[in-house]
Amino acid sequence: MPEMLRYSTVMAIHTLWLAARAQGIGVGWVSIVDPQTVSDLLDMPDDWSLIAILCIGYPICPTDQPELATRGWQQRSTPEIIDR
Repeated sequence: MPEMLRYSTVMAIHTLWLAARAQGIGVGWVSIVDPQTVSDLLDMPDDWSLIAILCIGYPICPTDQPELATRGWQQRSTPEIIDR
């Protein structure tokens, strides 16, 4: 199952994210990039694929509010309540 390499990479990122947060380190997954442009900039081989660009570091000030919401880019969605 060749796709398992991608899944394993995502799970490793997830584990890194949890470990970082436990130490007070912030992690952000940059999702507003064009993968082909990044691949070209990094001169990546054609058989490689971009999985993630991560920003990792200590926050200037701790907050429970996501940065995108703070800056007005995207508000958190409210979960849909299902009556049963």
